[in-house]
Amino acid sequence: RIVRASALSRRFNSLVWSIGAAHQFGDLETKINIGKSFRAPIAQELAANGVNYHYFSYERGNQSLSPEQSYQLDLSLTWSPRKVFVAFTPFFNYFSNYIYLNPTSSYDQYYGAGNQIFEYMESRVRRYGAELKLSYQPLKQWKVELLGEYVRSEQLSGAKKGYTLPFSPAPSALMDISWTAKNSKHFKETYLSVDCKWTAAQYHVVPPEESTADYQVFNFRAGTQLRFSGSVLQLRLQVQNLFDKKYMDHTSFYRLISLPEQGRNFMLSIGVLFGKQSRS
Repeated sequence: RIVRASALSRRFNSLVWSIGAAHQFGDLETKINIGKSFRAPIAQELAANGVNYHYFSYERGNQSLSPEQSYQLDLSLTWSPRKVFVAFTPFFNYFSNYIYLNPTSSYDQYYGAGNQIFEYMESRVRRYGAELKLSYQPLKQWKVELLGEYVRSEQLSGAKKGYTLPFSPAPSALMDISWTAKNSKHFKETYLSVDCKWTAAQYHVVPPEESTADYQVFNFRAGTQLRFSGSVLQLRLQVQNLFDKKYMDHTSFYRLISLPEQGRNFMLSIGVLFGKQSRS
């Protein structure tokens, strides 16, 4: 049986703007941007009433939703002396009306085998955070990179006032060490890389959302170009989740059905470059 949504006609409009500036102080570059954005609610947010098989949930729309509006401040500081690169990008968002999927404590018993019911809601939201990137090249063939991310949200109105937003990412850091070989007659662009991503536990949840534990995941990458008889063969190998760590990603809908993320995964790609190739 098909149940159609009731007829609905809505009109939305808004003024959006943005202003920014940048300045260079030797090795230090600074940028600032301030703006206002606007997003009209889509049909799914207004009229959904059924199972979302991609996200293992039952969704209910809200015909009274207003447009989503946001005011944002972005800063960017980059410092790049010899062998070092540092980038720090803090941001602040204020949403006078943020649209999101609110998890409820109810479950659908008629369609989709008991999926959790989510309802589209709106709330005033404050969100802030930062990204940090550090890169250091102690030797010509070696490079070390450190990436860090932090995001925090807080609802300022509505039924879930004081709580964060659903599926909010936990703080994370990634360290990557890479080695690049010197080019030779038959091998070019040869590299090895190992990285470790650490993700903190996420205890800032929206009831009845459950917290997730912290985890570490290691990845390995290697590749080269093999040149012979005027042809070029590209070889790439990746091993994701090197130690087969079992973990839950707080931003993933798979955790709604207690399904962990992918285990150890091997990916091998082989490509042949056609056409005349440079010998440099």
